[in-house]
Amino acid sequence: MHIAFVTKSAAGSAFSLYDSNLCVMESESFSDLFTLNFHLQALVKKYNIKKGLLVVHDKDKNKVGMSIAEDENYFIS
Repeated sequence: MHIAFVTKSAAGSAFSLYDSNLCVMESESFSDLFTLNFHLQALVKKYNIKKGLLVVHDKDKNKVGMSIAEDENYFIS
């Protein structure tokens, strides 16, 4: 299972994608969520990801959310 870790704040978002062995596959920063969501959809297709764990850390709200994402349902709000 792949793991997508997103840190978001008012200043922007940072993203890292890990494989099942917790090796970083990709890591990048984004200025807005629209671009991040577009990039997530592209990675799902690029690596043919069927199921993954999506971890979102919202620094402004001091909250962490986790969900299982299947197929192309990798969206951050």
